[in-house]
Amino acid sequence: MIAAHLEELFPGMEILEHHAFRLTRNEDLEVEEDDAENLLQALEKELMRRRFGPPVRLEVEESIDREVLDLLVRELKISEAEVYPLPGPLDLTGLFRIGSLDRPELKYQKFIAGTHRDLAEVESASAPDVFAALRNRDVLLHHPYDSFSTSVQRFLEQAANDDDVLAIKQTLYRTSGDSRSSTRS
Repeated sequence: MIAAHLEELFPGMEILEHHAFRLTRNEDLEVEEDDAENLLQALEKELMRRRFGPPVRLEVEESIDREVLDLLVRELKISEAEVYPLPGPLDLTGLFRIGSLDRPELKYQKFIAGTHRDLAEVESASAPDVFAALRNRDVLLHHPYDSFSTSVQRFLEQAANDDDVLAIKQTLYRTSGDSRSSTRS
């Protein structure tokens, strides 16, 4: 965004070129918990000092002009071995802030998973029999497009309530912290 508006930031100046770079510094934090009267104050002081620690890595866009790169290396007192040319743009994590803006007109509507047609309720007040559907044919589910609650969760609930089921064994992976299946044992 800044590069696209450099003329506005520097009116009357001719912009010849621009390059993004990122500098990583290293500074060990040394805070003695026993000696520090106020641990928070001591940590804040060390973190401020860290901003001026010795550079250990300079990431630059591959397109950077050699003269500009030489200037950065010289001024930052960094070795060529600590320079990492990368395809630009660098560090796209800042774009997450754009996604969190309160601009609903720029966002996709929330996706709502559907119930697989073979597991859909038939004009009845009771939930469909998942076992009966599986006896008729195999059902291939594709999450998140097929609803977890009307397929896997319903299957587990029905199995848990079936007297003929002796045990339910499953392997869970990649569950989120707020997932109902990750909180049950």
